[in-house]
Formats: sequence, structure tokens, C-alpha cells
Amino acid sequence: MTDKLVFIADQNDAFCKVVTGWLEEVGLQTKIFKDTELCLNLIDQNPSAICMEMNTEGSVGLSGLKFLKRLRLANRDIPILVVTENEELESAVEAMKLGAFDYIVKPLKKTRLIYSIQRAIEIHTMVNKIDRLQGEIQKTHVYKSIVGQSAVIQRVFTQIEEVAEININVLIAGESGTGKELVAKAIHYSSNYKNGPFIAINCGAIPDALQESEFFGHEKGSFTGADHSRVGKLEYANNGSLFLDEVGEMSQEMQVKLLRFLQDKTLERVGGNKKISVDLRIISATNRKLEQDVASGKFREDLYYRLVVYPIIMPRLRERKEDIPLLVNHFLKKYKNEMPKKITSVSSLGMEALMEYNWQGNVRQLENVIYRAMVASRTEAIEIDNLPIEVQKYSVHSYETQKSRFNQPILSGSTAAFATESAQKAIKIVATIQEMEQHAFVEAFKIAGGNIEQVAKSLGISRATCYRKIKKYKIEK
Repeated sequence: MTDKLVFIADQNDAFCKVVTGWLEEVGLQTKIFKDTELCLNLIDQNPSAICMEMNTEGSVGLSGLKFLKRLRLANRDIPILVVTENEELESAVEAMKLGAFDYIVKPLKKTRLIYSIQRAIEIHTMVNKIDRLQGEIQKTHVYKSIVGQSAVIQRVFTQIEEVAEININVLIAGESGTGKELVAKAIHYSSNYKNGPFIAINCGAIPDALQESEFFGHEKGSFTGADHSRVGKLEYANNGSLFLDEVGEMSQEMQVKLLRFLQDKTLERVGGNKKISVDLRIISATNRKLEQDVASGKFREDLYYRLVVYPIIMPRLRERKEDIPLLVNHFLKKYKNEMPKKITSVSSLGMEALMEYNWQGNVRQLENVIYRAMVASRTEAIEIDNLPIEVQKYSVHSYETQKSRFNQPILSGSTAAFATESAQKAIKIVATIQEMEQHAFVEAFKIAGGNIEQVAKSLGISRATCYRKIKKYKIEK
């Protein structure tokens, strides 16, 4: 948000001059628009507020409610004050329904207008501050759909931020199921190419004979069966990112062609002679040790150094077991609407087994196990017998003899003491999340000056939930 900048959209020169003078007296900057389309085009400047004339029949561009609708579609957060000569209640109601912050009838009073705009900016600033706070809290365990708060996954988050806005090729290495494609998407959607396509191609799933056509496309008649022209993945990814999954499986012949493309970012379709320039970013992934493939001659060394400008190593799930409770909770929420019954937690004995199991299939395997367990569960908590036998065996306690002692939900606020160190870690993680929630709520309460309605609105919760949090965290009103 541009600090203290107010857009004024009105065709009346005298009105704009008066309002500009009033607002500048209290330290606000202004920008005047007689052309409503120009105002919409510059909405990315993210002003603190917009003051618009509802009766804009003499202005250039859109008029009245149409302009208000377009402003709301362009940016739902910026407060909009509607100024009009129309005193009809129906018009005011319609404007407020469309999201106007306030509706002011001419002739204007200086104090009324200044108060309304300053109030709008204050509330907008407060909401932005809470959003930032929530974002910081959320980022500790969820980043671009990647879940975790362990040191190793936080390092990956940092690397994504470091490389996102720099147009260099990235190689993501790690075992299958560690989330390499999620990281690739996180880089893409944080980069300057985020408005372009994200095109994924599995290099190990394409027969060698079809790889060139898949990457570069082909012209009609270029080979038997080519009865129409086809755009290749490289061309599709123009102005976006191309994700080369399992790049180590690429044929030697295709490696040469890809290397040639990377030298000048131009291509020719199979059977064509026209050079096509492409602007894209290459993000590769592999579960192989490419350095060894280079040493053995399976993978070209020159292509390797082209692709591995910035390497990211994905940790195995067994190296970040403290993230398992967060991941489990994430998957419970992800699939809850697919289930005919409400499943909100995992019993302590079940969580113990999940924490101790050696996840060879990494996060993907954990997700599949939780989904199957949700399908099999007959209660709100997944029990250990809902888990696969191979996972059950990793509980250090006999299920039949210990079930009654260790069956409290771990992800629904239980504070039961668990027997194993892994289960104790899970409880500490949940407690940490609750502490962060309490901090966010207390901060929001302070910013809103104890106004329950504003706290509830800014945090996206109901008033009833708001009162429960006040009682839970013993906040004095």
C-alpha cells in the first residue's frame, strides 16, 4: 500500500481542488482522475483509499455503479468512499452492497470528509497489519502449500525466496515424494514469471522417439501421423516456467537438443525452419545423483552446469519428523470435505506410530496413509488400527494392552502425557501453534481497541469464536 495516497475520481475541477486542499492539510497525498479507466489501470499503485464521484456522466470512461464494481473487482481491499448528489436511500444501499466504505452526499463538509477518509485508512492499515502478522505466523509452518517448521524445511523456504525473483535455472534434488514439484511451483508463483504458465513435463515418461516433438513441437507432415501442427512444451511455457521432472531420465540425444536451446532460447519445430524465440525459466528436478551420472557419462556435463545454477536439496521426511503432526493436520483438513464423516484428529497411539515409522515414500506416502485411514476410520479420531499394518508395528506399545491409555486426540488440544519422545515432540509443536494463535489474537485485540466486531472481521472469525478466544486467553475487555 502506498503510504497515505488517496485517489480522487471526479470530473468536477472545483470539487477536486477543494478535496485535494483539505486532504493535503492533514498530510495526505492525492492523485486526481477524470478518466475512470486510467484510475483502474493505476490501481496497482495500491492507494490507501479511493474517493469517487457516483454521478460521473460527464467523466471519461465508466460511470456510477459500473465504476464501483470494477474497482471492487480490481482490488477488494482498498476502502472506497462514494460522493454523490443523490440523496435517495436506494442508491446508498446499492453502493454499500457493492462494497463502498462510506456514502457521502454533497455539499460536503470538510470535517465529515476528512474523518471518513482517515477512518477508512486507519481500518485498512489495521487489517493489513493483522494480515502481515498472520502471514508471519502462518509462514512458520506453511509456505506456498509446503508444510513444516523444522530447520531443514525452513532452509528450503529461504532458498525459494532467494532465487524466486532472479531468472536463473534451478535444480531441485531429493527422493521421490519429498515435494519437489511443490517447490518448483513456489518458485514460479513467487517470480517475475508468475503470470505466465507453469508447464510440467516428466522426462522419464516420454518414449525417446517422441521426446523432440514433445519439447519442440512439430509441423504438419513432418513425420508419419503428423496430420496437424503441434506446439511443444517449450513454446507453451513462453513467459512462464518449464518444470523438467526427473531430468536425469532424459535421453542423450534430447540432452544435446536441450543444451542447444538453452544457449540462445530459440527453437525450431520438428519439420519446420522458422526460429521461434522463447522467454522462460527452467526448473529441473531429479531423484538421481546427477554428479555420478555425469562422471559415468550418462548425463552431459555441460548441460548439468547449465541446469544446476542454483541447487535446492529437499530433505527426506525421516529427517524432519517434527513436521509430521503439522503434515497430518494439513491432510486432515485437505480431505475433510471428501469424507462422509467428521475426522479431526489422530489418537496418541496412532501419532506415535506415524512419528516412529521410517517413511521411505516421504510426504507423498504419509498423505496416502492419512487418506486411507480417514476412509477406514469410524470415529472422529484416526485410531492405530486404521493405519497400515507396517505402520502399526512402529508403535513401541502393544495396541491391545495400551489402547485405553493412549487414545486421546493429539491434534485437538489434548495435553495428555505421551510415553515416547516423538509423541512429546508432537504435543510441543501443537502448543507452539496455540501460542502463536494467542499472540495474533491479542495483537488484533489491541489494534482494534477491544472492538469485538472489528477483531472478528479482521481475523475472519465469528463474534462467538471471538468471545471464546477472549475467555480462553483471559483477555480483559
